[in-house]
Amino acid sequence: MTFNVLIFGHRLPGVSPAQFKQRYDEHMSLIQEITGAYFPLSHTRRYIQRADGHNAKVIAGSQEDFDFDVIAEMVFESEEIFKGFYEIVTKEDNAKVIDEDEKKFFDRKRVRVVVLGETEVTERKV
Repeated sequence: MTFNVLIFGHRLPGVSPAQFKQRYDEHMSLIQEITGAYFPLSHTRRYIQRADGHNAKVIAGSQEDFDFDVIAEMVFESEEIFKGFYEIVTKEDNAKVIDEDEKKFFDRKRVRVVVLGETEVTERKV
C-alpha cells in the first residue's frame, strides 16, 4: 500500500500563474536531486486554471475557496520512505537550499499538507 501526501500550494504575490508553474516544475528537479532514492514514486501537480491570471475558473463555490494555486500529490512506496524523504528535506543544509529556491515563487507560510487515506475510483462502464 502506498503512502500519499496532498499539498495545497500558493504562489507569492507578483508571481504569475505561468511563472509559478514553470518555477515549481523546475523546483522538482532540485528536490529529486537532493532526495535521490527517497524521491516519491510520483509528484503530480494540478494547477488551478486562472485564464485572466487572477480568478479561478470556478464551477461551484467562490473565489475565496480557491486561494491556492496548485494541488500536488506525492506518492511514496511506504510511510517509512516518506519519513526518509522528510528527514532529507528538513536537514539543515538541504532545507536552506530548498528554502532559497522556494523564496522566488512559493508562499511557504500558506502551504497546507495532509496525508491521504483510502482511495476509491469509480470508472465509466463501457
